[in-house]
Order: sequence, then structure tokens, then C-alpha cells
Amino acid sequence: MITGLAGAASVAPEIEIKAMSPRASESSPPAAQDQGEALALLKRHHRFPGPYMFKAIGPGHPSFEARVRGAVEKVLGPMLDTDRVRVRPSSGGKYSAVTLEVEVASAEQVLAVYDTLRALEGLVALV
Repeated sequence: MITGLAGAASVAPEIEIKAMSPRASESSPPAAQDQGEALALLKRHHRFPGPYMFKAIGPGHPSFEARVRGAVEKVLGPMLDTDRVRVRPSSGGKYSAVTLEVEVASAEQVLAVYDTLRALEGLVALV
């Protein structure tokens, strides 16, 4: 599901973004209709430009945090506020959740970040 910070009402519908297995990422991209629906929902429930939260769950290794940050910066440019990155390890330390709160210019930019994050090795889920 996609969640955000600005303009997100508790009754807002959720858009589910699923992580893909390596084989699934080699398949064709989502249909234009699916992308159009995602853009419409994002525009309806979030204000752009504005803050947006991305959360990626993957291996509990410091390199995963760096790869998540790098993927977001690939689309949005260098992050300036390091307080916007939080890492929470699982109880056993096998996984970690990396949360980034960033400024995005548009709904299209949000989808571009998700596309980049989906390609990360070891990604378990996007929230």
C-alpha cells in the first residue's frame, strides 16, 4: 500500500504496491491503465508538491539502507535532511524497514521512485 503524509485522510483508499520476485521484475511493466489509476488516486489523496513517505522492507544489513536511499536519490536527487531516514530492525535482526520521508514534486515522481525501489535486490515489500 502507498501511504503519505500530506492530505491523507483516514478514509483514503490504499494503493497496493507489491515487491516483485526477480523473475517478476523481468516481465512487462504494469499496463498504462493501472498506472493511470494509480496516478489518479495519488492526485486525489495527496498534495503535490509535498511530503511523501516510502517504506522498504528487506535484509537487515546496513547495505540495504544505503541501496534504498540511493534508489530514492536516483529519482529525486540528493537528500539533504538525514533525519528523514529511519531504520527499524526486526526483532531477530534478519530484516529491516527503511522509511524515508521526502519532498516529491508530483504523483509521477512517486511512481518513478516505487519503480526504482522495486528493482532493489533483496526487497521483501514496499509499503
